[in-house]
Amino acid sequence: MDLEQLKADWQELSKRVEKYEIINKQNTMNILHKKTVSTKGKMERFEIILFVICISYTAFLFVALHLNTQRLIANESIIVCIAIFVLAGAWQLYKIILLQKMKLDNNPVVDLYKKTLRYKAVTMGRLVVGMILLIPAMFLLFYFQRNMMPQELLIIALVGGLLGLAIGLKAFFTQWNNINQLLTDLNEIDQLSKND
Repeated sequence: MDLEQLKADWQELSKRVEKYEIINKQNTMNILHKKTVSTKGKMERFEIILFVICISYTAFLFVALHLNTQRLIANESIIVCIAIFVLAGAWQLYKIILLQKMKLDNNPVVDLYKKTLRYKAVTMGRLVVGMILLIPAMFLLFYFQRNMMPQELLIIALVGGLLGLAIGLKAFFTQWNNINQLLTDLNEIDQLSKND
């Protein structure tokens, strides 16, 4: 085999390797894009479900307030719950709007990363504010109900509240993992884009 043939073969092999690397990079980018779309979709569904729960429960509480004769639940307790769910619903709506502004196809990766970090901060804020407001809200509920419910029913309500708290924390950490996954995927897309 002469030197010219060896050079030609080497150039052909180099072109094939380069073509393979380009195809591999495009496939990786497509996979990462699909993952980001999927993760963002999970995050949006989570926020929409919580928003619908807030709206539904607020409507239910308004009906309960209208029909309540204060035999089992004090009107003040219902009003506290309405305030909690209206505040939670407004917070959910804000988070949904933040997610809607994250257009995966139209924004540069750096902007998407910043928007995701902002969404992450708002999500953490919801947890912190929720935990801070939980104690006074529970105090008000038990204060307004103190003369209306037997002790056993108050204990059941407390256990139900603790169960709801546990479910809420589990949902928060699931969403937190989704946010971190989205940030990781965006970071990988950014790194691949810079290697062009």
